[in-house]
Amino acid sequence: MKPTQEQDRIGDRASRLGPGQTLKVIAFAGSGKTTTLTLCAKRRSDRGMYLAFNKAIADEAKVRLGRTKCGASTMHGLAYGVMREIMGEPARVNARSLMETDLLERHRPPMIKGWGSYRVAAAVCRTMVAFANSADTEIGPSHALEALIDSVGDPDFLAGDEARMKAEEAIRFLTTPLVEIATSYWLRCIEEGSYSHDMYLKMLDLDDGIRQDAFGRFRYLMIDEAQDINPVQRSIIFKTGLPIIAVGDPYQQIYSWRGAENALRLMTGEELYLTQSFRFGEEIAEIARLTLSARPDGGPAQRLTGLGPGDTAEHKGPKGAIICRTNIGMLDEAIKCLNAGHPVHVDKMEDLLADTRSAQALFEGRTEDVTSPEIRQFDNWEQLELAAEEGDPSLNKLVKLVLGRRTPEVERLGKLHQKSPDEARLMVCTGHRSKGLEFPAVMMGDDWADVDRLRKRHQTALGKSEKHVTAANEEFNLLYVGFTRAMTRLRGHQRLLFPEPDQAPETREEERDARPV
Repeated sequence: MKPTQEQDRIGDRASRLGPGQTLKVIAFAGSGKTTTLTLCAKRRSDRGMYLAFNKAIADEAKVRLGRTKCGASTMHGLAYGVMREIMGEPARVNARSLMETDLLERHRPPMIKGWGSYRVAAAVCRTMVAFANSADTEIGPSHALEALIDSVGDPDFLAGDEARMKAEEAIRFLTTPLVEIATSYWLRCIEEGSYSHDMYLKMLDLDDGIRQDAFGRFRYLMIDEAQDINPVQRSIIFKTGLPIIAVGDPYQQIYSWRGAENALRLMTGEELYLTQSFRFGEEIAEIARLTLSARPDGGPAQRLTGLGPGDTAEHKGPKGAIICRTNIGMLDEAIKCLNAGHPVHVDKMEDLLADTRSAQALFEGRTEDVTSPEIRQFDNWEQLELAAEEGDPSLNKLVKLVLGRRTPEVERLGKLHQKSPDEARLMVCTGHRSKGLEFPAVMMGDDWADVDRLRKRHQTALGKSEKHVTAANEEFNLLYVGFTRAMTRLRGHQRLLFPEPDQAPETREEERDARPV
C-alpha cells in the first residue's frame, strides 16, 4: 500500500533523525500509526526499538516489524530483561511486607488519631511508588506529600474545617517519617534483591550501567502512546541520548490518574500529523470532530477526516462491543445481554471473578479462601476498605460489588459468558480497556456522562487544582476513545453529544463514580 503524503513525510524525516533529536507525531484515532512506524523502521538502516504501551501491542508490532532491524517491547519488558539475573521474579512490595520487617518499630512514626500501623505502612509504600514513577534521584518530601494527599486529601481544597485540620496534621507530622521509612525500605529491598515492577523499571533511570545494558544495542527509539507515559519513562528515554520518534494523540490521554503525563507536550522537536483515519469513514469522523470540539479548549486545529471504513470482513474477534465508562456499568450491561439471550464475552472476567470471590471471603472473615494476590495483602476487610477509600479504583470497585451484594451476579456471569473473545460476536469492556481495539459496531453503555455534565465537572475542577482539570479533560478524551473504536456503526452517541436540556443535577455519588477505574 502506497504511503499517504503525511506518512511519507514522517518516514522521510525519521530516516534523517540524528542523536538527541526528537520527532513528534500526533496521530489521530485510526490514522495508521503502526503502519507509519513500520515505514520509519524500513527507511532506517540501523537497529532500533519500538516501545509499546502493553505486551499485546508489542507482540503485534514484532510481527509488523519482522522484516526490519527494529525490535518491539514494553518498557517493563526491556527493564526486566536486564534485571532478571539480579532480582529473579518481581516481588510484592506492599503494606503487609513492610509490616513484616522491623522498620516501623525502628523509626517509630508519631502516633496520630486514625493512623494505625497498617495505614502508615500503606502510605510508605505509596511514597515509594511516587518516587519510582518520578524522574527524581532520591525519595523526598514531594513523594510523601503525594502519598498523604492520596490518603487524606489536599488541605487547600477540602471544604470542611475538621477534614482540613486532620489533613494538615497528617502532612505536618508524617511527611518526614514517611521519607525516612520509605528510603530505608527501598534500600533494604535492593539489598535483598526484592524489586517490585515499579522498582526494577526505576533502576533503568537511576543506574547508567543498567540503562546501557538495556539500550546500548539500539541506534534509535520509537515511542508509542507517548501521551500516556510517566515521568520516569520519559527520563529513561531522554537519558539514552538516542534519536526519538514519539507517536501519540493528546486527545487520547486517559491515564493521568496513575501518574502518566503527556510527554508530547513536554518534548521539544519537530511536530508532524496523521489526520486521516483508515478505521472509519466520514460519518464517524464527524462524530469524533463534534466530540473534540465540545472540549473546553475547543479541540485541535487540525481536522480529523475519515478515509475508511476498514475491511470489516477481515476483522478478527468480536463483531460488536458495548463500551462502558465503569466496571460496574460493564457488569450491568453484561447482565442485560444475558437476560435478553445474547451471548457475550466480558473483558477480564476471570480476574474480576477471582478478585470478587477473594473480597467476599475477606468480608465474611474466611481469610483461608482469599486466593487473589491483590486481596491477599490485607489481613481483614477494614484494611481493604481503607485502601479503597484512599483512592485505589480497582479496590473501590470490589468494595462496591461486595457491599452491594452483587457477588452472585458476578458468579453467574463467570459461568455464562463466552470465555474466548475470538469466538464471541459481542464483547463488553470499559473505555480504558477498549484503547487500541476496533470493532465493526460499537454501542456506548448507559453509564457515560453527557458533554453538558462533563463541562460542569470541568468548571468545578477549575476551582480545585491542575490535577482535577486534567482529570476533567480526560473524561472528554475517554468519550472520544470510545466513539472512535467503531469502524462502521456507532450507537448511543446521540444522547451524549446532544443531551436533553433539563437533566437532574449530578449527585456526589455520580461524581465519585466518574473517577478512573
